[in-house]
Amino acid sequence: MNASLLLARLEGVRRSGSGWRADCPNGHAKARGSLSITEAEDGRMLLSCFACHDTPAILRALGLELADLFPERIKDPSPEARRAAREAFKRNAWASALGVLGREAGVLLIAARDLLRGRTLSPDDVERLALAEDRIARAREVLA
Repeated sequence: MNASLLLARLEGVRRSGSGWRADCPNGHAKARGSLSITEAEDGRMLLSCFACHDTPAILRALGLELADLFPERIKDPSPEARRAAREAFKRNAWASALGVLGREAGVLLIAARDLLRGRTLSPDDVERLALAEDRIARAREVLA
């Protein structure tokens, strides 16, 4: 499967960095723009929803299987080829994690400015800050 075939099955698709963002088809409340899609140099499609983190459910919603994201098995079983494949996966995960950190840092900055201006945060604001903290923690796990 190539990127254009996958993207055609999604809603709210837009370019983002070296990949795309889209609405997650998994049906959760925070679906808008939460799905990150990246096409690796070898044709693998990498999906990550920063709201539900449930790739199998996303694939089911799209009528796909995990194998559909991988065009071919790595033909070169050498340790060097496998190491290169792992590094490519890490680089893509790091790029997504850094994007999350940037976006969530913006959320924290907005809340901090509101507090400095003497505004009280609403329960929805506090819930969004808790979500930002969770997303930052998950991004840190990827970067560790």
